[in-house]
Amino acid sequence: MKPSSIIFLIVSVLVIAGGCVLCSIGSNMAAEQGVALFETDVTVMGDDVIRTDTFDASAINKIKLTLDEADVYICASESGESYLELRNFQVGSYDYSVQNKMLLVDNETSLFSLVRIAEGNFSFDGLRHYLTYKAGANTEKSLYIYLAEDAALNAFEITVKRGTIGIENLAFTADYNISLTAGDIILRGITTKSAVNLSTNKGIITADNIGIRTGTIIVGDGAADLFLKTIPSELQVSVMEGDIECGYAASSEYGLQIEAGASGSIMYNGAEKTERPFAYTSSANAAPQTFTAENGNVNIAINATAPAGRFDDLSEELAREAETEDLDAVVVETEPVSEA
Repeated sequence: MKPSSIIFLIVSVLVIAGGCVLCSIGSNMAAEQGVALFETDVTVMGDDVIRTDTFDASAINKIKLTLDEADVYICASESGESYLELRNFQVGSYDYSVQNKMLLVDNETSLFSLVRIAEGNFSFDGLRHYLTYKAGANTEKSLYIYLAEDAALNAFEITVKRGTIGIENLAFTADYNISLTAGDIILRGITTKSAVNLSTNKGIITADNIGIRTGTIIVGDGAADLFLKTIPSELQVSVMEGDIECGYAASSEYGLQIEAGASGSIMYNGAEKTERPFAYTSSANAAPQTFTAENGNVNIAINATAPAGRFDDLSEELAREAETEDLDAVVVETEPVSEA
């Protein structure tokens, strides 16, 4: 190696070491004086290490999450601020950024994740998180996102291999595209004049008291437990192995076209139907609603009540089964199951 190269490497190491020492000294001095040195707040609560970051949701159009094993919860903020909590995400095992009007959290990391070049700005974003990192006993990761009323979101794109995804009490005109390889998806109190597309290869999809424009709900092995406060302009529900429960708060006088195919029983408003497939249309301008259970039962009711944990036991059973599966080898269905 050339002498100049050796000198350059020595200087580089000295600069990095000096920077670490200065950052450490500054962090300790800030802690002693009660001054927030970094925007990020890292705390330990019980066995959990929680990193909290605030962000301006009024400047964000999309939330995109791509995670391996983690629970995700998104709801309205009670503090008036938008912020997220990353619980037990080990530093260096994920990327988190807000750029190009998107909030991104991704399991895939690289050396380039420490340095960001976006919209003409150069920034270093990484070393400070190592310096503020604290270790915890809990390794189960969870991500909480709290959104203020001024949020301007028009899309949620969430892909998780294993975990639970829960979204509650949001009224954004946004698309919800959510995909799980193994785990449950729970939507409660969601209202949108856009599309909701949900899929899980093994788990329960619960949509409780939601209002949507269009929807696609796909389950491989599990169940779909739905309660809709309005009738979508189009809805497709497909379950390969398991049952479909669907209740509508609205009366059928608003127009509802139902085509349900199932190898098991089909119940409509409490009466068993023997036609295969069963079809019902309340008016010529009815909105199409399609339910297909390849190996299971379909129960559809008008003026029904919301679901109340009908599939809790099945959810636990499927979660135990998924623990032993190689999720990288699982192919997730992306299209509705066709009727026989």
